[in-house]
Amino acid sequence: MNYEFSKSEKKIVRQVIETALQRDFEASIMEVDSIIQQWKSKKLDNRNAYQEIYRKVKENDKYIARMYNDITGSKYMLTLQGLLAHKVISEADLKGFSEKTQDDILKIMNILRDD
Repeated sequence: MNYEFSKSEKKIVRQVIETALQRDFEASIMEVDSIIQQWKSKKLDNRNAYQEIYRKVKENDKYIARMYNDITGSKYMLTLQGLLAHKVISEADLKGFSEKTQDDILKIMNILRDD
C-alpha cells in the first residue's frame, strides 16, 4: 500500500516512530535487567545469565532492525500499522493525525479483529 501523508503528517509519523523505537529499546533493556536480577539473586549462574543476555539482545536486535531499519515514506503506513498491531503504539499515539489518516491506519486493526 502506497499511502501519501501530508508534509505535516510525515513529521508526526517520524515522531510516532521515534516514540515507538524508544519504547522498544526500554522493553529490551527491561528484559535484560530481569535476567540480571535473576543472576544477582543466584537463580542463574554466570554462564546461563550470559547466554540468556546474549540471546535476548540478539533477539531484540533482530526485531528492532526488522521494524525500524530502512523506513522510507512509502513504508510509513505499513510501519505504523505494524507498530499498532504489535501494541508498541496505541490509538492515543495517533491523535496528531487527521481523522481520515487515523481511520486509514486503524483499518488494519479492524481486519485483524475480524479474523
